[in-house]
Amino acid sequence: MKILIYSFFVYIDIDVELLKVLFCLILIDTFLGVVKVFVLEKDFSFKKLILGLVSKIAVLLIPMSLTLMGKGLNYDFKWFVTLVMDLLIVSDGISIFSNVIAIRTKNEVKNFDALTKLLKTVRCSLIKLFKRFLDTIDEKNNRM
Repeated sequence: MKILIYSFFVYIDIDVELLKVLFCLILIDTFLGVVKVFVLEKDFSFKKLILGLVSKIAVLLIPMSLTLMGKGLNYDFKWFVTLVMDLLIVSDGISIFSNVIAIRTKNEVKNFDALTKLLKTVRCSLIKLFKRFLDTIDEKNNRM
């Protein structure tokens, strides 16, 4: 299974080391989130834990889908995928810092939702790219 996963990442040309770092940060953030719930004496929900973990791991689908789209369109999205991965790493790092501060001060820290802003930015960028792609097709068809 591990060989299959690594082969997939090699095929889509995603830096496996970046994925490992991001995955580790996701696990650390999840663990600290659980600790924070107990320290702040909030109600612990196993369902919420699983949903949070699944949603964080689903974030890994962003760079993978961008790379697959790039391969399918014959574009090199490697720089864009690396940028998205870097931003995801920073976002999880900020979340870890927020959890540590909340644990130390025993007060909830308002977390900056960088991930949602990132997802919206990626979506808008992809829409612009798609529109340019369609414009290019239209130009080629008009020349014929």
